[in-house]
Amino acid sequence: MSFPLIISIKSSNLSNDEKENIRKFKPFGVILFQRNIKNLNQTKKLILTLKNLHPKINVLIDQEGGIVNRFPQFSEFKFLDNLQYYQIYLKYPSLAKQLVFLKSFITSFHLSKLGFDINTIPVLDIPNAQTIDMIRKRTFGDNLKINIELNEIFVNASISLGITPVMKHIPGHGLTSKDSHFSLPVINSPIKILERQLTLFKHFNHLPFAMTAHIKYAKWDNDNMATYSSKIIKNIIRQQLKFKGLIMSDDMTMKANQSDIKESVQKCNQSGIDIFLDCSSDWGRYLEVINSFKITNRYKKSLKSKRLSTNRDLKSINIIQYHDLYNELVKTYGI
Repeated sequence: MSFPLIISIKSSNLSNDEKENIRKFKPFGVILFQRNIKNLNQTKKLILTLKNLHPKINVLIDQEGGIVNRFPQFSEFKFLDNLQYYQIYLKYPSLAKQLVFLKSFITSFHLSKLGFDINTIPVLDIPNAQTIDMIRKRTFGDNLKINIELNEIFVNASISLGITPVMKHIPGHGLTSKDSHFSLPVINSPIKILERQLTLFKHFNHLPFAMTAHIKYAKWDNDNMATYSSKIIKNIIRQQLKFKGLIMSDDMTMKANQSDIKESVQKCNQSGIDIFLDCSSDWGRYLEVINSFKITNRYKKSLKSKRLSTNRDLKSINIIQYHDLYNELVKTYGI
């Protein structure tokens, strides 16, 4: 059985120690970053090596497009930020929907061809006037109807090409003016405002994975950030949102997490996290997780279920036509 841990690796090649540890400990997944990607052929070979070491491993990436792009040097992955499609929608709704479909379809085609299994999209946070740009630009705006409509297109195109989505950052990152990569944001908004952030997560509660926000929501739990809060995970995410999929933490090396690795594992055990995500590439940390993290019953049951995304028949798709259509639309409308 795969262990419910998502790891990262140090470079574009696996060291002998990394190979041995992946073969021995069988983590649920490996998430790749720009440092792991030299070119597309190398990336495909790296993923194949990972799957030869552990056939059931999931290879993940955070490839939203726009400001979050792990392939910045490749034209295949150059698209606008999601917020720009929302702005296009306000003037040309049909065009925006077509562009969002093409962005997701083209991205998912190339990810699937490379061998990726999971992309940590969609960003379901709802921005307001105070939202940090790092989050705002990655959303489809503050209009709930438009946001849902564009995210449905985005998600369904991904699933159609064999790439499983992860909705994030549950229960909502849209109210913060701070970046949780660097400090712990604290939200003091009233419950009514907090619950608006839940709207999209409730709509997409059928998805198989959700990623938590490293944010403290004082009115829900004044003692713990969401990742460590059993009140939020059990009462809000599980009961109120009726989410039955697997909950993974955001990266546990982010500065918002002020606990050491041992305490981090203990707090995740108590809160109800199903999958521990740690992007340190540090096997000292990973062994602490493997020795102490409790495997949930939900995780065990999920391993027996079928994947949401199964379509890998890419040969019949002329992806150049999709690229050409996207570029033609952008040129025609002067975007």
